[in-house]
Amino acid sequence: MAVYEINPNNAGTIQIALTGITPLVEYGCQVTNVMVEPTQNLTTTPGTYCAAPHDTPGASSWALVISFLQDWGATVSLSEFVFTNDGALCDFEFTSSNPATVPSMSGSCYVTATAFGGDPGAAWQVTTQRWPLPEKPTLTDAVVLAASATKAKKQPEPVDA
Repeated sequence: MAVYEINPNNAGTIQIALTGITPLVEYGCQVTNVMVEPTQNLTTTPGTYCAAPHDTPGASSWALVISFLQDWGATVSLSEFVFTNDGALCDFEFTSSNPATVPSMSGSCYVTATAFGGDPGAAWQVTTQRWPLPEKPTLTDAVVLAASATKAKKQPEPVDA
């Protein structure tokens, strides 16, 4: 049986750049929350005299949902990146701090400009931005073989004398 690990330290890297630009730029130290979130798409078939109405699911829509600390003026600024590239298609990748056991997710999303400012005496935050993905993201599975866990517990073979 494979061993799975939930991202225990809630740690990882989030990288973003305009589509086609490499390498992607690391923004993990500003990010306070990131999710790649599906939204159900349902088609409602109306009721008839023979059957009740019912919903039929279609492929989900996706969004990169992100919250981060505003970082205006920083050398590498996520706030200024999305301000400058408002509406642009960007590539992203989230990689766990433990990629051997926690999968990564990547794709493209349309970024939008965010707020400037906030409460006095507090870190300015951008909360819950939803950047739509034009297509389903890519999940890159972590590979953990049950055999490797079993092998570590195995006793050495006896040696013939």
